[in-house]
Amino acid sequence: MFGTRLNRMTLICLVLLLQAAPGLTSRAYAYYGDEGYEDAAAVYGPAYIAYDSTTELGPVLGPALPEAEPEPAATPQPLKYQVASGDTLYKIARDFNISITALLVENDIPDPKRLSVGQQLLIPDSEAIIPLPGGERQVVKQVISSTLTAYTAGVESTGKSPSHSAYGITYSGSRAEEGRTIAVDPNVIPIGTTVFIDGIGIRKAEDTGSAVRGARIDVFMDDVKQAINFGVKRNVKVYVLSGENV
Repeated sequence: MFGTRLNRMTLICLVLLLQAAPGLTSRAYAYYGDEGYEDAAAVYGPAYIAYDSTTELGPVLGPALPEAEPEPAATPQPLKYQVASGDTLYKIARDFNISITALLVENDIPDPKRLSVGQQLLIPDSEAIIPLPGGERQVVKQVISSTLTAYTAGVESTGKSPSHSAYGITYSGSRAEEGRTIAVDPNVIPIGTTVFIDGIGIRKAEDTGSAVRGARIDVFMDDVKQAINFGVKRNVKVYVLSGENV
């Protein structure tokens, strides 16, 4: 089989199992061809696999190390909504797809007809609606029903070619970046404002456009075909964040 026999038993492998746990010493096990699987398991424990003289040499497995317990996920924090002029509980509940009753109970409001401008209301179950990064609690100061389109940095959208000194530079002075930049009407959403767009995610108002008026928003994209395929999306909820962490 493998050549010379040693006392009619073939030495297959010598496994040095180093156990780094405090208080334990290193141990060496020699597995011989005349040891059967059952005998080896009885001597060394079922977690070890021995190979007899007819088996191709392979690894000898030791007991599996205990798996580290996964760290608990950060608990999402609910939103707060800052009451604006003209707001009603009905409008706020509709904007966040919750019931008026849930809003009343969550905020312990005794008189639903008395809301104060600037008052902050806790929005129940909002973490399922707006998954904000970092598990932070944010204050929403406005909810807009918007029309979305897409644009690029190229001639087809901005009239600028890559050789232009201002190519890819936004109204705010930053370089446009897909996944971050949107163009807005500053009279509706101020430049620098962070928003959450339903179905899109977190974006920052950094740019403007001649066709971007009112509640319309242009989403920046790198690829022309992708921007064209984006099309026009109407009645999309946009949550304007105040930038205040509470």
